[in-house]
Amino acid sequence: MDLSKATSQDLIFLEQGFSTKEEIFDFVSQKMQTAGIISSAEIYKQALYARENEGVTGFENGLAIPHGKSSTVKRAAFAVVRLSEPLSAAEYVSLNAENQVELLFVLAIPEAQAATHLDLLAKLSTRLGDAHFLAKFKEAASATEVLAFLGTENENESLSALTEKTNGLILGVTACAAGIAHTYMAAEAIVKAAARLGYAAKVEKQGANGLEDRLTAADVNQAVGVILAHDVALKDLARFDKLPKLDVPVAAPIKSPDKVVGDLLKVAEDHVVAASPFATAEVVKENESAVEAAKRHLMTGVSYMLPFVVAGGMILSIGLWLLQAWPDTGAHDWRHTVVTAGVAVFQLMYPIIGAYIAYSIADKPALVVGMTAGLFANTLGAGYLGAILGGFVAGYLVKQMRKIKLPKVVQPLLPLILIPLFGSGLMILMMYTMGQPVVWLNKALTSGLQSMSGSSVILLGVIIGAMMAVDMGGPVNKAAFAFCVGMLGAKVYAPAAAMWIGIMTPPVALGLATLIAPKKFTAQEKASWSTAILGGLTGITEFAIPFAVRDPWRTIVSLVVGSAVGAGFTLGIGTYATMPSGGIFLIFLGGFHSPFGFLLGFAVAIAVTIAMLMVLKKEVVED
Repeated sequence: MDLSKATSQDLIFLEQGFSTKEEIFDFVSQKMQTAGIISSAEIYKQALYARENEGVTGFENGLAIPHGKSSTVKRAAFAVVRLSEPLSAAEYVSLNAENQVELLFVLAIPEAQAATHLDLLAKLSTRLGDAHFLAKFKEAASATEVLAFLGTENENESLSALTEKTNGLILGVTACAAGIAHTYMAAEAIVKAAARLGYAAKVEKQGANGLEDRLTAADVNQAVGVILAHDVALKDLARFDKLPKLDVPVAAPIKSPDKVVGDLLKVAEDHVVAASPFATAEVVKENESAVEAAKRHLMTGVSYMLPFVVAGGMILSIGLWLLQAWPDTGAHDWRHTVVTAGVAVFQLMYPIIGAYIAYSIADKPALVVGMTAGLFANTLGAGYLGAILGGFVAGYLVKQMRKIKLPKVVQPLLPLILIPLFGSGLMILMMYTMGQPVVWLNKALTSGLQSMSGSSVILLGVIIGAMMAVDMGGPVNKAAFAFCVGMLGAKVYAPAAAMWIGIMTPPVALGLATLIAPKKFTAQEKASWSTAILGGLTGITEFAIPFAVRDPWRTIVSLVVGSAVGAGFTLGIGTYATMPSGGIFLIFLGGFHSPFGFLLGFAVAIAVTIAMLMVLKKEVVED
């Protein structure tokens, strides 16, 4: 396959003298825009930094594959950058801690799929795992020579040839956030490691180019086990219910392929296939404790819940604004219907979070049982806490039910009828019994929060503001957001005001700080001031991430302190919010009690954050 079709001579840069990752990203983004590959260099850079925040893109043998997936990318392409001097291991972190990056393939991946060029990027990522292939790039004397080499076919053993072994068949499924680099490199690593141990291997890639090399029923029937290497949710896992499994991050087989394959073989040694099609060995997650597993299940539920919260909150906000803007004509006014619809969509968060916590634990058969738990939690008054507890109970209940041994003639009824029927029935009974203490706890929590005043409500604001800012949209932020949304459902509105301070302050304060103290920021950071401010005002904390990449601890400390102080101040003066989405527009939609109080607290948070940044950050010395 001609890989040169996904790049050009204008995107190949040899013997470059860059000394930081930041310089490289800025340079390549501008060149990509000049070449017409992307519409906005700034947006593409943000996509590159967002991917870096998810995990390392440095590997070994001097290689790094940074990549950005964004709607600003017009077509899939890549740039090649070879450095005259390698970067230090600390400047560009890699899977191999001693790797010094000197050769970068910078990928631009479109949101909308463009099959031909995405396929080229996939093939490139696969071949980059080959040291012989990399050596050619390090030896090339010109961009013309690089293009000529890219246009040649793979000289090494193909993946299909590596599957003709005798010890057995190992399966794999790989998937990463962007769906290109790690997905295909992990697949290549699994196949080669299996071959070294005398096994054939087939790997399904669930990437940006869709599902490739799908594993068939025949593959599953003859396999010794399956490696699930992923950073995002995988599709159709029920196919592998009978197989031993090893569940690892997508980077694991790239970093330690022989260990990953060996660990799967150890799991397979002790695995016994039960009669039920849903009886399966425990999915093994490397180094994952019970607490980490519970956190993963909860975050899965929260991630599926968020769209319902946002959609319901916006519909409700619009309905309430319409009722305020014009006189009410009675209970049958169509605007009441808009409000009712918003409330209905918003309250779907209870069954949804219950359903997807259960789904994360026990896969698709647990969906209906978990949804039933969440629905009844809301009906009984157990609220958000009850829905979370119900989702966990439902998940582990179904997990045990899937191990029930049944006659073969009845086996097909287990996932379609028996688990939904009896699982839901049991959950209803359990919610009416175990749910009562949760109802009491929920009422006590609600009552306690409603009665908070003085120092206690300020402390609540400080905690929520700090949690929202500390990882700028990450798991801690999402956990705090979920708590505040749950309190909105219980008609406790103070936490949401603190939540909005923590959501909006980091990017807005950073954007303004580049104007107030420009010497503290790089040219790239100063260029993105307007994007950060607009993003923050609309409620997207993630626009702060690129600022934290270069100078993390000073930036994060400043954001946490500023948001905590501002959120505590906002709650201390009695401000609260009634809407979970909308950003600054909630001021006009009636989402804040005392809009002036919120703006004052927002101003305090911004001022403290900027002051902290000015004190902590050092001046930037640029060439």
